Amino acid sequence: MMRSLSFGFVLSMLAGSALAAETPPWLKQPLQRPLDQITIGITQNNAGVDSYETTYEQTIAAYAKDLGVKIVLLDPQGDPVKQASQVQDLIAQHVDVMVVWPTNAKAIIPSLRQAHAAGIPIVITNSQVDPAGVKFTVAYSGPDTLGEGKIAGGMMIQALNGHGNVVIINGKPGYSTAIDREKGFMEAIKSEPGIKVLAAQPADWDREKAQSVMEDFITRFGNKIDGVYAADDNMGAGALNAIRAAEQSGQIAKGHIKLVGATNFAVGYDAIKSGEYYGSVVQSPVEDARNALKVAVEVAEGQSVPKLDFIQTPQITGTNINQFSRPVF
Repeated sequence: MMRSLSFGFVLSMLAGSALAAETPPWLKQPLQRPLDQITIGITQNNAGVDSYETTYEQTIAAYAKDLGVKIVLLDPQGDPVKQASQVQDLIAQHVDVMVVWPTNAKAIIPSLRQAHAAGIPIVITNSQVDPAGVKFTVAYSGPDTLGEGKIAGGMMIQALNGHGNVVIINGKPGYSTAIDREKGFMEAIKSEPGIKVLAAQPADWDREKAQSVMEDFITRFGNKIDGVYAADDNMGAGALNAIRAAEQSGQIAKGHIKLVGATNFAVGYDAIKSGEYYGSVVQSPVEDARNALKVAVEVAEGQSVPKLDFIQTPQITGTNINQFSRPVF
């Protein structure tokens, strides 16, 4: 169904009062309890790793204040062990609903089981949990990451006219978004026997690591590379830096490599505008964060929610870029 701060420490905030905030139109009346009596615990993934996650965290904090709900906002800094500890903290605080952005799709399952046993409803946000853990959750809010990979694969087919060699720069191993975006991409391109994958390597969502990975790919394959798929535009920007340097040094032919990304960052948007980047997938951290909190509040109020609540993620290329605003992150 489509619906349109911290680094290793706890942000616990009273985000206004029910008297100060109007009841949003998407909440059914009458409410089971005033919004300022709801506490939602949130364990993010890693707010400092890129501007998407930082914007997500800032947005969810601001939206909580607008709604008048209390939140406990935690950042495990990408560490599954730290996130497990944070889930224990939120259970001990008896939060009404827990929003979890899994650092690892499988490692989080024991923690979800414990929260579920404690009677705390769980909303998974942004990156889906392993199927074995879904039974402990009430909803998923975020992008269809498998679908995003398929969209990116379709763009690569268009960019290469169905023929060429591709390298893949993926996110963090074990992270469901990375798994799904690569799986979806591979499913899309398997219909085109003329497209071959030369190599795939993770860069952990990090721009500098992605640049290093791309430099290695260029050293190994040179002008054999026709296309690059980066699982997000932050890593895509690193790949583009390596491509620019290799073009200037004469290692590869200028403009030969077609670059496709996902989660369109401002840097990716600008590169599409300039023609250096073929396309990406639009995914808003603002919509992602607001929808997750919205679903959590609905759950806290005892209202029914869809099990899968996908946000919209259209493709963006040079042909339709003027239909989209430049991302805020």
